[in-house]
Amino acid sequence: MKKLIILIEIIIIALLFIAIEPVAEVEPKYFEMIATAYTPGAESCWPFDDGFTATGDIAGYGSIAIDPDAGILKMGQRVYVEGYGIGKCNDVGSAIKGWRIDVCYDTLKEAQEWGRKKVKVYILEGE
Repeated sequence: MKKLIILIEIIIIALLFIAIEPVAEVEPKYFEMIATAYTPGAESCWPFDDGFTATGDIAGYGSIAIDPDAGILKMGQRVYVEGYGIGKCNDVGSAIKGWRIDVCYDTLKEAQEWGRKKVKVYILEGE
């Protein structure tokens, strides 16, 4: 009887080792996109320079213009843009199509310093 109990314990332990799979590291989801910059003022948004985004949020640092029709990013999603920081996809722009985004700065000087660059855009929520 004692040998049977030991045999059952060994089988259970073996099954536990087989059932345990190593935990794979999950790569954060990101897209490589071309990013330009804008300001909420007339120099970037005329005639839509009322200070609000397409979703009605106050435009400023952290607002990100996307092409919602492209299906890459969605309105309302929070994202992390490499070199910029955390933002919310809450605006659109006539020149923003496909794999492009426009990050908002509070001043024209900051937007001009950003220029145009290829960045990684990580989805933080709203997937």
